[in-house]
Amino acid sequence: MNTPAQRTSIEAFLAGVLTRSEKLSYYASSRGWGFIMTWAHRVAGLIIVLYMFFHIVTLSGLYAPAKFASNMDFIHNFFFGFLEWVLAIPVIFHALNGARLILYEFFRVRDDAAMIRWVLVLSVLYVFSLGVFMLMGNQHVSVGFFWFTIFIVSLISAVVVYRKLWPTRNNGFWKLQRISGAFLLPMVSGHILFMHLNYQAGHDINTILVRVSSIGIKAIDSAFVILVFFHAGFGLNTIIGDFVENTRLKTVLTVVTTVVMTIFAYAGTKLIISVNP
Repeated sequence: MNTPAQRTSIEAFLAGVLTRSEKLSYYASSRGWGFIMTWAHRVAGLIIVLYMFFHIVTLSGLYAPAKFASNMDFIHNFFFGFLEWVLAIPVIFHALNGARLILYEFFRVRDDAAMIRWVLVLSVLYVFSLGVFMLMGNQHVSVGFFWFTIFIVSLISAVVVYRKLWPTRNNGFWKLQRISGAFLLPMVSGHILFMHLNYQAGHDINTILVRVSSIGIKAIDSAFVILVFFHAGFGLNTIIGDFVENTRLKTVLTVVTTVVMTIFAYAGTKLIISVNP
């Protein structure tokens, strides 16, 4: 005889927090948690896009090391550190929920309630662990070993999804969006973690320049940037397609989104390739 799954204390806590919200409870009961997760996924994606724009602009300061160092000194305080930690919430949620969607669509993992709980629990655990590392601020790891491992895991993840969905009749760009998502899940979570193991890793000009001087790191970072903006652009164009009814306006917004994403992908890749100690 089947018995109902027991909730962990973390799951019970999260469920309690969510159900206390009148609007969340209403939509959860009327349209299901899947509806809420879909909208949360899109909102998180929009936040990430805005951050990526800001991130590329900030990193462009590497062309002028003294200015970049000055900017990093300015944001070296509790307030900006807290904002960096908070930003990890939509990032890891978007990544893990994207994995949930891939598992649902292609691997027939249809226990949606359990998957949603796992997304929330793993998101909380990741953000909590990141906060601990940020407070400690003294952790170190081999750059080459860390990124080689993350890249291999990302590649395996992408290949598994590719083999599963490429034979399907879906649009090629739609397939690439899912494949890029599978690749980015380990990359994004690894990137945020690495940059906050210690302050120097993500903020010290000399440490950053030494890291990006490696050809291997340049290749990994370039692939990362290109796939991030492709993934983001496709996601934004999907939202435009879903909610903009006017054909002409839809076309204009799609073109503008594609151009903007291409420009930032180019700027980010050029920055990675051209900056050296």
